[in-house]
Amino acid sequence: MQLFVRLFLPLLIVLLFGGTAYSQDDSPILDEIHIFNKFGSIPGSQFNNSADHGYPFEYLLKESSIRTIERPSGILAVIDNLVRIRVLTGDQLEQAEAGLIGIPFYFKDGIETITNLEAITHQPDGSQVRFDVENRRTVDLNSRYKIIEFEMPEVQEGSIIEYKYTLERRYIEELPNFYLGHRVPTQEANLYFRNSEFIRYDAVPLHIEDFELEYQEHRVDTSNVPLLFTLPRPNPVYIQEWNGEEIPAVDVSSYISSIDDIRAQIKFQISEFGIPRQPLENSWEFVAAQLLRNRNPYEKIAPYQEFERIGEEIAASKNSVVEAQDSVFHYVNSNVQFNGVNSVVAEGDLYHVLEGELATQAEINLVLLTILRGAGIDAKPLYLSGREFGRIDKSFPSVFQFNRLLVFSEIDGKKYFMDGSFPVSMPNLIPIESYNSQGMVLTKESYQWVDISPEQSVFDLDIEIQAALSMDGTLNGTLMAQTRGYPSQNIREQLESGEPAPAIIKQIFFEVYTEAEMAESSLQINSRNRNIVDVTTEFEIPNYAASFRDGIEFRPMVVGYLFRNPFESTERRVPITLDAPEKLSIRYTVDLPDGFSVDAMGETRDTSLQGAALREEYISEGNTVKYSFDIDISRKEFPADVYSQLRRIYERWVFLSNETWFIEQ
Repeated sequence: MQLFVRLFLPLLIVLLFGGTAYSQDDSPILDEIHIFNKFGSIPGSQFNNSADHGYPFEYLLKESSIRTIERPSGILAVIDNLVRIRVLTGDQLEQAEAGLIGIPFYFKDGIETITNLEAITHQPDGSQVRFDVENRRTVDLNSRYKIIEFEMPEVQEGSIIEYKYTLERRYIEELPNFYLGHRVPTQEANLYFRNSEFIRYDAVPLHIEDFELEYQEHRVDTSNVPLLFTLPRPNPVYIQEWNGEEIPAVDVSSYISSIDDIRAQIKFQISEFGIPRQPLENSWEFVAAQLLRNRNPYEKIAPYQEFERIGEEIAASKNSVVEAQDSVFHYVNSNVQFNGVNSVVAEGDLYHVLEGELATQAEINLVLLTILRGAGIDAKPLYLSGREFGRIDKSFPSVFQFNRLLVFSEIDGKKYFMDGSFPVSMPNLIPIESYNSQGMVLTKESYQWVDISPEQSVFDLDIEIQAALSMDGTLNGTLMAQTRGYPSQNIREQLESGEPAPAIIKQIFFEVYTEAEMAESSLQINSRNRNIVDVTTEFEIPNYAASFRDGIEFRPMVVGYLFRNPFESTERRVPITLDAPEKLSIRYTVDLPDGFSVDAMGETRDTSLQGAALREEYISEGNTVKYSFDIDISRKEFPADVYSQLRRIYERWVFLSNETWFIEQ
């Protein structure tokens, strides 16, 4: 007994009366998550550190601290944000770029709000200039997002811009992405997540190959209850922490689908909820069920039986389902007025759409869907992500990945993609911004994924030029062409707006020749296939060639030129995403002045890889030279490992566009 008293009684006294000795209230992580405590005080060393890059500014610090709280109105995610930007340039335009701050938020349905906004410009001499938050402005980005914009005061070389704000979010199934990568380097990025007992999230880091992202978990005992097994104690505070340093600038290369597809970030999606916590389903089946339950497009269009009758009447006079579909699309497309708002949900009624009043993409395409179904076509809504939002991440099921609504059908095994809001369009000709990789087709019971492959969505030009070159360098001739896809859509839209044919032809084919004159110009939309536009014009280009005493310097690529290679860098790590497949076929017959000729007998050249090819052919007959260029890029996307081959094709195209022939007598 004496031994027990001697060994255990002192411990018991400590446990009963010295509970604070075991509390972790002073744990450093509990201070670190209160990131606003740093605001307003910049260490002097941050002004003096040298930069190891050539960018005009950099992110010194990017921090966010997340917590979930309960309020009478419901559960909120509260995200504190702190940002510091160091200005490294004396250029006033680049300083203005660094000082223009934008904070986007999801305003629709009051899902997100911004509070606690403050901002300071810190100068190297220690002075501060505070931003007056009354001067901020809120701008609409689209139907779902707004952005708070403001210009920081007195930004100069050496300034450090600092701002903070809190984002409160009502929709807690997923949280805003935390972006580590930006268009300029980021020296330090930290993210803290203080978890509540009733909720957990899956965190998914993406595109972090170029730096080390450290992850730590902290379980901090903040209780003062003595450590006795007979006394109940609250669970430790569970804090997750991510840290990254020296994060390189995002390589915003030409021809990427979206910067978000390559940008370092962390995504969050709810995984457990309740007390005790229960695992939640996160799947695309669940997303489809959400749409059918809360925003069911089939229920939305059900009352509009008069629209279905329009479809019935149109189909009754047609000989095939495809012909009926084309006619329905043309009817809707020519009777609507798009207001420029891309959306996935139609909020109000649909009666105004066919009356020529402004309407959203969702409203127009739901009317198209209704009339197509009335015509007996099994059309379905197609949900997708526009290219500005990046590709759909199928590993992260979320209705918020969709921001556009199109219409899909399949007739005799052929797929059709339709957007009635795209002016003077047709089935399988959709906006470039909608031409992304995949979309989700929603049926009445389920869903399916489809690759976006609209066959009419191409840049297709077939051109023939017959011309004569004069001794004074003037080039006279005739251009005959057929256009398909996006060039045809552009022509039809300009014709509808009243543009004259010569102006349209010059803008498309002869834009770089300011002195070029058009005559006998004609643009004819093919009566059997509206996708084809027949183009003819006479043209004269003064001073096209340079005349010298001993010859003429002549550039053979009169039209179809490409003067700069969009793929400038020699290496690339991300896939190449073109706007659309491209086909350009140009055949030239040029008569040279008497006594002049060029040595181009029977020469051919091919540059190709799978899905892309450039073919050249040259023939000389007396003073007439015939040559052709055929460029066929049948794929829209190419992997990074064929970048050098694709770049060579474009290099050759640029070389041909800038090449000159010296023609001698």
